[in-house]
Amino acid sequence: MKSNPTLDPLDRLSRSDRRDWRAAARRAQREHEAEQLAALQGLAQTGCHVTGMITGDSASGFCAPVEMIIDGRRLRAWRAYRPALVALREALTNIANVPLAGASRYGPYWVLTFKLATEPLVLLVDRLTLLPDRGGFQTRAPAPSGPLAGVSL
Repeated sequence: MKSNPTLDPLDRLSRSDRRDWRAAARRAQREHEAEQLAALQGLAQTGCHVTGMITGDSASGFCAPVEMIIDGRRLRAWRAYRPALVALREALTNIANVPLAGASRYGPYWVLTFKLATEPLVLLVDRLTLLPDRGGFQTRAPAPSGPLAGVSL
């Protein structure tokens, strides 16, 4: 008997089940991004500072990945505007820590605003993740909820 496994396990589901799974995935993504935004806004409101940053090289000349340390929490951004990263790095070398003034969304993008001595520095990022602490995991709901809680594969 020939076995032709599909690459996508959703291909075995009915159309309505696939639609439900994709809707659940979008809902989970929205909830995760809302948690990330609330955490970043909390860091900004308490006056947390960027104390370290590592930029990666990329093939694109205008964008680069970056990882920052904000009040002991690691933040990874995939594509950030390189001239803004250079300005942030210069500010870090001059004053050792740069305060995070705000965090918001602009469509699909994340907007991080840093308070410099002369003017605010705005960093636009396409994907952003606050990494959990090494000692444990962030608290999340233990089981899925909604229409797919009883669906089994």
